Amino acid sequence: MAILAGFSEARKQEIIGDFYGKVFALTQAENPFLTMREYIASYVCGYASFQVLCLKEEEKKEAFYSDCPYISGELYRHIQKLSEHNEELKKLKWKNNDLSTDELVYFCNARSALHLYYVNGMNMVRSELKDLDTGKDWLRPFIRSMLIWEEDIYRGKVELPSLLPDSLDALRHSTFMNMVTNGYENPHYEWEMACKNSA
Repeated sequence: MAILAGFSEARKQEIIGDFYGKVFALTQAENPFLTMREYIASYVCGYASFQVLCLKEEEKKEAFYSDCPYISGELYRHIQKLSEHNEELKKLKWKNNDLSTDELVYFCNARSALHLYYVNGMNMVRSELKDLDTGKDWLRPFIRSMLIWEEDIYRGKVELPSLLPDSLDALRHSTFMNMVTNGYENPHYEWEMACKNSA
């Protein structure tokens, strides 16, 4: 997340303050565990929606999902068209209608890094709430599924062919979020079992 190092000191302090505000809000929540899960789901989805737009093939090779054929690392080539289907990018282009592809990719990198900062922070909170499975944890598979889902949605918006082998696969990946936010002990296990039963 070196890109966050380029933020001003005031912006960094604002981000840190906001994160700790979220953590404090958890302690006041009626159900801290479910609230934490909702935060994670929201930040993972935010991360995925920007990451697939700026990810490049060479960057994918270094990622934990490098072997996944459903996350292409090529959508950045279509970012001008795809920006019409992401509300933040749409507003950004409305304010600055001559933004280059590189500028849009940089913006997406910054937004995905920011969301990942919150994901990683909430991951530490998970440990405090006894939500970590050291044997087969659910967070990385969840991130992977949300990346697959977001990529497929964007592809459909600009009539790029789906990379998924089955027309219901995108829907199956999207249901992982329900397992997370509904508070299942191990959402990855529940999701895999549900996918097997629906196949």
